[in-house]
Amino acid sequence: MFEKLILSLYAGTLFAIVFLVAPVLLRTEKDKNLAGRFYGRILWRFYKLAFFMLLFYFLLADEKIYTLLLMVGLALNVGLSFYLKNLKKDLGNIDQIDYDHPKRIKFRRLSLLSTALFFINFLLSIFVLIKTFGGVNGV
Repeated sequence: MFEKLILSLYAGTLFAIVFLVAPVLLRTEKDKNLAGRFYGRILWRFYKLAFFMLLFYFLLADEKIYTLLLMVGLALNVGLSFYLKNLKKDLGNIDQIDYDHPKRIKFRRLSLLSTALFFINFLLSIFVLIKTFGGVNGV
């Protein structure tokens, strides 16, 4: 029962990042630099929390392979975020760089890839919830 709660919190947090936080912060027209810094802080705090949630889920759940898949998804996001963080340091204030500059285009595409990976992780966590706990009738 506790593992179900942990996985539900993980999926809910991913939902909030993908469908609430990212669209609101990353689609702003002004102060993209500030919005990006705020989003980055949210992500790095989420990664710490998510790691512990998945660690507890791994220890409590019977199906270890699903947990490992979720951990790989999280690790991909952490790696991409680390790369984006370093790329952002090279760019400086993104508001002062032309929208069509090659480095800004690369940064924008990698940011979209990061959000897509979060969405895939969200779908995987929902799949694991349904598969492991018997769907709607088992809830």
